[in-house]
Amino acid sequence: MTNPFKPHALDMFAKRDTVDQALAYAIDLINTFEGGNKAAAWTALMVVVNTAAAVWPEAPAQEPSPFTLDALRSRIAALEERLSPEALSQDISSQACAWLDDNFNERADQWLNDEADLDDKIETWVENNLDIENEVADALRDKVYDTVRRVIRDEVSVSISL
Repeated sequence: MTNPFKPHALDMFAKRDTVDQALAYAIDLINTFEGGNKAAAWTALMVVVNTAAAVWPEAPAQEPSPFTLDALRSRIAALEERLSPEALSQDISSQACAWLDDNFNERADQWLNDEADLDDKIETWVENNLDIENEVADALRDKVYDTVRRVIRDEVSVSISL
């Protein structure tokens, strides 16, 4: 949003550092007036203040003001500090350690609490993955069949006599 007061500013008049200082100056001047001039000046000033309050963009309540150069410099410095490789590394390391602590401890507790199930789980895994008896039996059967076939083919001859 552009500054709605900029087109109406006149360099021949002074300015103050803050709106509060400018209002204090205007009130001091108005208080020097007498009679109807004072009421007219107050009316004019308050019309400008009410209009400014209605059109001025809302800024988050924070210090320093987001509209000053010093505030922007301060924010940039804070961001640079937070985004430095050292800060990022430290932040990531601390987050990773916290995550590992939380999750590892929880998982270890769960595993230890399931210890009664552990023997059953190991037995089931061994049965499913290390079924050695069947493997040995299958291998021996295959070897015996191959040997018997070879012997029969190579060694046994059949003769038919009439």
